[in-house]
Amino acid sequence: MSRIVTSAFWLLLAHVGGLLIPLIELPVLARALGPKEYGLVLYALGVALTASVFVEFGFGLSGARAVAQLKEDKSELGQLVADLFLSKLLLLGLVLLAVAPLFIFQLGGTSFPVSWGVWISIFIFSFGFSPMWYFIGSERLVLVSIFDIVLRVAGLVAVILFVSEPEHSERVLWIQATVGALNTLVPTLLMIRETGFGKLELGRALLAIKISWNLFLYKGSQNIMGSLASTLLGALGGPRMVGAFVPAEKLVRAANGLAGTLLNLIFPRLVLMQNNSQGDAKRKVSLIILSLTALTLTFCVITVSLAPLLVSFIFGKGYEEAVPVLKILVWVVPLRVLSMTLAILWYIPAGQDRITSRGMILNVFTIVSLAFLLVPQFGGAGMAWAFIIAEMLMSSILITMFIRKSV
Repeated sequence: MSRIVTSAFWLLLAHVGGLLIPLIELPVLARALGPKEYGLVLYALGVALTASVFVEFGFGLSGARAVAQLKEDKSELGQLVADLFLSKLLLLGLVLLAVAPLFIFQLGGTSFPVSWGVWISIFIFSFGFSPMWYFIGSERLVLVSIFDIVLRVAGLVAVILFVSEPEHSERVLWIQATVGALNTLVPTLLMIRETGFGKLELGRALLAIKISWNLFLYKGSQNIMGSLASTLLGALGGPRMVGAFVPAEKLVRAANGLAGTLLNLIFPRLVLMQNNSQGDAKRKVSLIILSLTALTLTFCVITVSLAPLLVSFIFGKGYEEAVPVLKILVWVVPLRVLSMTLAILWYIPAGQDRITSRGMILNVFTIVSLAFLLVPQFGGAGMAWAFIIAEMLMSSILITMFIRKSV
């Protein structure tokens, strides 16, 4: 119990730092770059996040689950590290080949300089190769959490010092790309030092990809939703619409991220609890659902009441269009937290990856379909409603299955 409490403290501290630092950084970038250039930076980051999903491939969950089951078997852990590394390396090559035409031919309604492709590629590597799955599964989060906070603070200081006008938009990318790369490389070396590094075998790497397929569909779709709005709005409406929507989305994503941090921390324990007693696990999950629902609904009411003040204080002038978007989009939080809780604490620990993956595919398909219908007419508000409708559909399906039958 002491380990999980310690891990909870440091992981939450890192996450709070991850929330506060972007909130400090947002007004700096919003004021320095302006809506157009800020929207362009957000679009580039959205492309990188979307592409990195296909490198991460759901290993964040499958890897953490495997680590929780392997315990202290160092040789097996070392082989797991090697298998996932080679799997991600294969996927990275395919992703870079797929993304390259976006830089070379400037495809889509929003284009950015070819030189940005270097920084976006580094982002894809950093997001895709993160070794946090190992530290979550082994509940050894103290050192990497402290390192994460230090890097985030350093990145914030660099942004404040070196970004002061719209022409500095590329500086934002190289600063954040450097922070991201260090935040992946150093923990990876620490992981390998603890576990060793097994043999690189193509067959095992391909098997790891196959095993993680359904979790990729779930986690990948979830990550895609994090950058889906900026990508679609950039293509359908241009950078200014992205600049108006994404600030509101960042506030909402922060709340979802805090809940996700707590759920990932509890995840290894639920893996073991599901094996011992499904009844106890179901009661535990039900209690967590009730608690998080009450908290998220309270958050929604407060956010709607303070939306104009929040947008004005954080982003400054020129972002008034984000206020009505925020008032709609915030209601995604309780719906998404509900579906995340059921997926991470109930279905995935029980090995029912297919249920969650199909639900997330339906979610993304609904968002994309509704975006093409609603964004041209309603702009950012239309995108917000697309998210709400999709989340209502998925959470309703998952909670109905949870109530009616055991897994």
